[in-house]
Amino acid sequence: MATPKTKSEDPGYDFDNWTEDDETKAILAAVPDVRFIIVERRFVGRLTDGTIIEVPLALSLDEVDELQADYSTPVDQFKAILKKLGGEESAKDFSSRDMVEAAILAEKYFRTLQRVQQAAFPE
Repeated sequence: MATPKTKSEDPGYDFDNWTEDDETKAILAAVPDVRFIIVERRFVGRLTDGTIIEVPLALSLDEVDELQADYSTPVDQFKAILKKLGGEESAKDFSSRDMVEAAILAEKYFRTLQRVQQAAFPE
């Protein structure tokens, strides 16, 4: 939880000279390095602490319908998949992760799933 600083403390931050370029660099530096590979129709993600998360790249139409009906965000949908595959503990562990890291992994999973579907119908 953030705690407000009193005015007497001077941490030496330079707000007056902060530029858009500084902001862009700082944001890029803050992005977690979340990686993935595909192994035998499974998405294998690695979080920044080395934790490996595996989920299938094959979902039934019923599973997709259920995810879309019950959960509005990719992170919530991904947590539901983890809960179904690994139980409540797996979903709780994922929920305790950094929000940005969790969102990146979920987004990469669903983008990969979409790319697999598109690869079935090359132009």
